[in-house]
Amino acid sequence: MKKVLIFPTPFLIKTPTVGQQNDYLFSLLKEEIAMKDIGDFIEVNVLSKSDYHEEICKIITEQQPDWIIAAGESATACINLYQQKKILINPFVKWSDLNNVPEYARLHTYGFFGALPQQQKSYEMFQTVYPNVAWFVNAPNLSLIDIKDISTEIINDRQNE
Repeated sequence: MKKVLIFPTPFLIKTPTVGQQNDYLFSLLKEEIAMKDIGDFIEVNVLSKSDYHEEICKIITEQQPDWIIAAGESATACINLYQQKKILINPFVKWSDLNNVPEYARLHTYGFFGALPQQQKSYEMFQTVYPNVAWFVNAPNLSLIDIKDISTEIINDRQNE
């Protein structure tokens, strides 16, 4: 089996209510349980928010996974890791992320987007460069659980590469 690191969406609400905290923790627990057979879940909420991108890159460099699966801000932090096979859920895409993307990255990057307006815009930009992309028009809050089976299939199908 391939080594897979899973980076969930971090908790970024500055002054959360108890309900928001509980909702996040409950969904994080559900995702971790659902994804446990696919790879190693990384605790992203202990990472420095000011150096978030660099800290994720450091973890990936140290652990050298075959694949990464990342959601939300974690996916955004991973979008420009061109030598890494990756599955990204709801990354925030900027035009600068799409400049000079090498062929390896184009073929080994998968993007999945929910139906929220900001995700639709990122989806539209992402698909101009990356061929492996899907927009889930009926899933506004697309999560790791939603793409669990798809992720497993991608990783298994691309096992010999």
